[in-house]
Amino acid sequence: MGSLWRRLAWFAGLWLGGVLAVAALAYLIRLGMGLY
Repeated sequence: MGSLWRRLAWFAGLWLGGVLAVAALAYLIRLGMGLY
């Protein structure tokens, strides 16, 4: 049972990291568009 929770937590962390990375990338692209 412990391994399942650890895997679930790892997957959730990876998903959250991916979402944050995409949001940061979109923000940077929007910022770059505003500069030009």
